[in-house]
Amino acid sequence: MSTLLLGLTLSSCQLGYIAESAYYQAKLMRNRVPLKYALEHYDLSGEQKQKLELAIELRNFMKTDLNLDTENNYSRYVHLDQKYVTYAVNAAPKDKLKQYKWKFPIIGSVPYKGYFKKESALEEEARLKKKNLDTHVRGVSAYSTLGWFEDPLLSSMLRMKEHHFVNTLIHETVHANLYIKGQSKFNERVASFLGQLGAEAYYKKTNRSDELRKTVAAETHDELLFSKFITAELKALRQWYQKKSGSADVLTAREEQFDGMKARFKKQISPQLKTENYQWFAKKELNNAFLVLLELYNSDFKVLEKLADLCDRDFKKTLQQLKSLEDSDDPEKELIKRVTQLEAKKPTS
Repeated sequence: MSTLLLGLTLSSCQLGYIAESAYYQAKLMRNRVPLKYALEHYDLSGEQKQKLELAIELRNFMKTDLNLDTENNYSRYVHLDQKYVTYAVNAAPKDKLKQYKWKFPIIGSVPYKGYFKKESALEEEARLKKKNLDTHVRGVSAYSTLGWFEDPLLSSMLRMKEHHFVNTLIHETVHANLYIKGQSKFNERVASFLGQLGAEAYYKKTNRSDELRKTVAAETHDELLFSKFITAELKALRQWYQKKSGSADVLTAREEQFDGMKARFKKQISPQLKTENYQWFAKKELNNAFLVLLELYNSDFKVLEKLADLCDRDFKKTLQQLKSLEDSDDPEKELIKRVTQLEAKKPTS
């Protein structure tokens, strides 16, 4: 999940990127069809048809129950000729946990760059490697244009499990409703958290099977557990890099740090997980680019959890509090302040 990077710039390199992105975005828009048309005329499996019907229901739920402005988002469908809609590239220095950022007007600095063609993403990765940076490339099934265009439902999204599909639609719709320029970490954490909170609200209202509700609850448990773990681990790793700054053996020594991180996960976290969602971490080949990506989406949800609890786990109230931070220069700091104020006002039992 990510945002598509579009804007204006005088750099010839950036102009080429903008032109390529604009071409494929326009192509995507031309290929949209109404959901009902796709249901009636496209050769879709039963499961795919269920997802389209679910999207129709979910759009109404997001508008009435979550107070999210859906406009015409996800009212149309696009069948892709590739597995993912875009490929996102991110990078980081090899000797520190610091996001490499691209600068764009309108949306500000961002820690990833999306390409519609995998070949273009790999070319960008090659350029970054020549700068001696760690890199990571991932396929993206869904993205938000932040309200600039009407985002369609994509065939790449139909492969998701139902509850992940619900979470994703809410996550991306949050981006179109709440986005603070230059605050990618805050934006992604909020969308990830609200995606899960919204999914909980949806399954609570629709009274789906007990098994599915239990699955959603178990995944929420694991998400919070992994978030707490990775936040603490990356804080310690960042401090280690600072101490090793300038050392000739930092690139060799960091592998021991990565191995230690995976060993602690396997011993301390893996036995507590209720699903398989994060078990891959013990076997993952780590580098700084991948770790700062985890930090972007999974860093500590503790403050957001407190805010939601203070809002009685009510999505609308939580969203209202977060939207009130849109003009803040430091929304992270302001959020902590807001939670402290709400805690002080809460009556004691």
